[in-house]
Amino acid sequence: MLRHMDDEVIEGMRRAAQRVFEGGPVLVAYAFGSRVCGRPMPGSDLDIGYYLTGHRRGEILPLGEEMRLAAELSAVVGREVDLRNLADAPLEFRGRVLEDGVRIFSAKDAERVALEREILGRYHDYKEEFLQMHALRLRRVAAKGL
Repeated sequence: MLRHMDDEVIEGMRRAAQRVFEGGPVLVAYAFGSRVCGRPMPGSDLDIGYYLTGHRRGEILPLGEEMRLAAELSAVVGREVDLRNLADAPLEFRGRVLEDGVRIFSAKDAERVALEREILGRYHDYKEEFLQMHALRLRRVAAKGL
């Protein structure tokens, strides 16, 4: 994917994420979505996906903690932030975040690398099928409409 964010903006997000996530339960965080790929609508928020240390499915931050982190990030980057725990997201979504997003925080590189290797390996096992399913959906919409 062609990114349209400049390096200075990305570094600013990394500094903000470091300040907010350092010493907490977040293992790794990625910026993704329209702001990262250069297709934001007016008023678009900044999407940030994260994994907790241990990255077990079903493990979540308490809502109040997630809201506090989102508010702190929003204050630092100057834009509304939408946080999403990626551990329970579908494989296709997680793979696309890793491929198309920008890593903005990593607390433990060895654990992060193992996680990314596992997810990308599984994602690439099914990527062709994901693409075929999308093509089929597009053909159906083109033929029948929404």
